[in-house]
Amino acid sequence: MRAGFIGLGDQGKGMADRLIACGVPTILWARRAESLEPYRGSAASFAETRAELGANSDVVGICVVDDAGVQDVVLGESGVLAGMSPGSVLAIHSTISLEVCHRIARIAGERGVGVIDAPVSGGGFAAAEGKLTVLVGGELENYEKCRAELETFGGNVIHLGPLGSGLIAKLVNNTLHAAHYALARDAMVAGTRLGLDEQALGRALSVSSGNSFSLNTAVAVGGFGVLAPMVGPLLRKDIGIFDRLTGERDAATGSLIAVADEALQLFGYPRERTETEERT
Repeated sequence: MRAGFIGLGDQGKGMADRLIACGVPTILWARRAESLEPYRGSAASFAETRAELGANSDVVGICVVDDAGVQDVVLGESGVLAGMSPGSVLAIHSTISLEVCHRIARIAGERGVGVIDAPVSGGGFAAAEGKLTVLVGGELENYEKCRAELETFGGNVIHLGPLGSGLIAKLVNNTLHAAHYALARDAMVAGTRLGLDEQALGRALSVSSGNSFSLNTAVAVGGFGVLAPMVGPLLRKDIGIFDRLTGERDAATGSLIAVADEALQLFGYPRERTETEERT
C-alpha cells in the first residue's frame, strides 16, 4: 500500500516519520518547502500538488489543525480527493467537526473513495515512538485497508464504530484532558497554600493515585504557564466542538464542560461565550 501524508507539524511529522521508517512507500506534500527539508535524502517522495499526492496514494492521511484546513487540502479541483482513485481511502487524523467529516465523506463517496476519521492522542513524542492512540470511526472495510499504516504510528488502534465515532471519542478525551488540567492546578494551588513546595508536590502527585496525563505534562514542561500556549488554542477549539455537539444531541455532560472551561480560563484562552451558557 502506498501512503500519502499531509500535515507535518509536531504530531504529524512523527506519524510520517514512522510510515517511512516502517518501509511504507510514502509521498508527502507541504505548503511550506522547509517542512519537507528533513525528508530530502530519505525514502519519501514529494508531490507538487495535493491532487498529485492523492493520485499516487492508496491511503492518504491528513493531520492539519481544523475544519478549514482539512477542507482546503482535501476539496476542490486541486485538492487531494481530485486525484484519488476509487477504492482508495482518506484517513482524517485532524480533530474536526462531525459535519465537515460527513460532508467530505459524501463528496468522497461520489468518487468511490472511502473515508475514516482517525484522530490521534499522545503528542509528538508518542508519534515518533509509534505509541499514539488512534481512535477510528468508519466502515470496517475502509478501516482494514488502512490498518497496517495506522499501526506504524499507533500503539493502540481502536475501531469505535461508524464514521464520526473516532471524533466523538477524541472530543470526549480532549474535554476530559482539559478538565484534568483545571483540577490539577487547583490541587497544586491548594497544596502550596498549605505550605508545600510546588515542585516537590508536583513530583509526589505524579507518582501517586492522584496522577493524570495532564498533571504529568504540566510538571514535565515546568508549569501551567509554560504549557498554556502549547495546548490552549487547540483545547479551546475542541471543547467548542464538543459543547455544540452535546447541545445538538441533548447529551448531558454534568460538570465536564464547566470544569474544562475553567482550564481555558487558566490558560488565558477562554471561549467568548459557551454554548452551555446559551442553553441555560
